[in-house]
Amino acid sequence: PRVPMEASGTSGMKAALNAVPQLSTLDGWWEEGWDGSNGWTIQRHEEALSPEEADARDAESLYRLLEEEVVPLYYERDARGIPIGWVDRMRNALRVAAGQFTAHRMLRDYSERYYVPAMRGDVSADDPPIA
Repeated sequence: PRVPMEASGTSGMKAALNAVPQLSTLDGWWEEGWDGSNGWTIQRHEEALSPEEADARDAESLYRLLEEEVVPLYYERDARGIPIGWVDRMRNALRVAAGQFTAHRMLRDYSERYYVPAMRGDVSADDPPIA
């Protein structure tokens, strides 16, 4: 996805709760959820780029990550045929997601940020970004 147009990210959170390492742009839930041990990230661009330039840079980063980090980690096996590094990423994906993205947190965040202020009459500026 183009930053900052990531959707809510619930599919990524659900995948992580099933021990799936992620690879995505630093946007949406992944900006908060990525800790370096639970997947990979396509870094943000420091300079302003056209959408086409940003897409090309993101594609280059994606292919580099796949070729140099993701695929080799998956295929690097121990004597028993177990991809130890990949399993570590899986464990970390589950650990981070289970610690941060819970129904309890969702209810607390919605209550504190939206429901209680709305009950007080406070108007929130919660409009989505426009690309």
